[in-house]
Amino acid sequence: MSTNTLSITGLEDALKGILEEGGLLVEDGSHVVDGVKPRFTATPSAAAELAAVLACGNEHGAAIIPWGAGSSMLLGNVPERYDIALSTTRLDRVLEYEPADLTVTVEAGLTLAKLQALLNEQGQFLPIGGPPQATVGGLLAVGHGGPSQHAYGRPRDWLLGCRIALVDGTVVHTGGRVVKNVAGYDLSRMMVGSLGTLGVFVEVTLKVAPLPAREETLLITHADMIEACDAVRAAAKRGLALRATCVIENRAVYWLSGAASAVERTRRELNEAADGNKIERKDAEAGEQFWDALAVSDDAPELEVRASVPPSKATDALRQLEVFSQDLSLGIGTVAYPTIGILIARLSDSDVNAYANFIEQARQAAVDTGGSLVVTRASADLKARLDVWGESSALSLMRSLKEEFDPRSVLNPGRYVGSI
Repeated sequence: MSTNTLSITGLEDALKGILEEGGLLVEDGSHVVDGVKPRFTATPSAAAELAAVLACGNEHGAAIIPWGAGSSMLLGNVPERYDIALSTTRLDRVLEYEPADLTVTVEAGLTLAKLQALLNEQGQFLPIGGPPQATVGGLLAVGHGGPSQHAYGRPRDWLLGCRIALVDGTVVHTGGRVVKNVAGYDLSRMMVGSLGTLGVFVEVTLKVAPLPAREETLLITHADMIEACDAVRAAAKRGLALRATCVIENRAVYWLSGAASAVERTRRELNEAADGNKIERKDAEAGEQFWDALAVSDDAPELEVRASVPPSKATDALRQLEVFSQDLSLGIGTVAYPTIGILIARLSDSDVNAYANFIEQARQAAVDTGGSLVVTRASADLKARLDVWGESSALSLMRSLKEEFDPRSVLNPGRYVGSI
């Protein structure tokens, strides 16, 4: 549904009546998504204001894209339409923190860096990875767990409850502030990874974990990437103190984490298994910087894909990605997480046709293993030729949920699976 000039005029007046002074701006180009520019940027300062903006947009048939830090806005199909960028940057308060209970409640616009700094003061942390500038709500909406998923599981495993603003202006609460209270957990889980297509996180209650006593990172050079993957899988089977593992080019990377004695034992065993291969060691601070950098692609590739496959199939899938890229004369850089079955491939310096062929072949290879492939970065021209998410057996259910929660397709129209 498109909005006309008269309705836009009414929309602007209505939004001005909702938001505090300075909360509504004519878009200046800072919130463009895949070349599509909104008419306004709304920055509410409270959950009630944010909910009112949603209700206003729903009433006027205006398309709204929630916006945290913008660190994951390349993910998703090209928007069908886009009228309001809904920024959560003013919703950044810490509402309740109980270190003894290992729980914290924050507004969704708080950045991961600020949350981690607060938790670190009490010897705790949130084991969800992502760019430090990313907002907590944005990380949950995207649903990626980062390297620490190896030891700590997925983001939804750390979400105890939340408050969600719906398009009709209501704010619903699920879950609770303590670990034993899991009422309403299904709705919380449904929101994680939904890309803000069903509602908008305004507040979240999270479990947190004690900071490990000792951490360091080891990088061990191997003959090639496949040998490095095999080494990582072998190490994971030995019950070592590993927070995360990955393979970059021909280097196996290990994030050692735990009690001092466990880390020392793990380092010793990895040194022995290296069998003379080159080893580089990073202390806790340098290691954390290394892993944080993996969440941000400095080289800005033209195409980035993320394949999720059964861990037992990760090495074979990686070989296929290399073959496909060679057959199409594409340069490729990969980061593999063999123990959790995540493969990230970055490609540049080619054309739309070659990229589209690579995606088609790589996606089919992932599907054949029982996995999937998502395009996480691409040009708008390439996105116009395909669905970045691929097919999903749950599409019918997703459409039903979208119809129930957002019948006028106000939130992120066209950007999610099946162009929902």
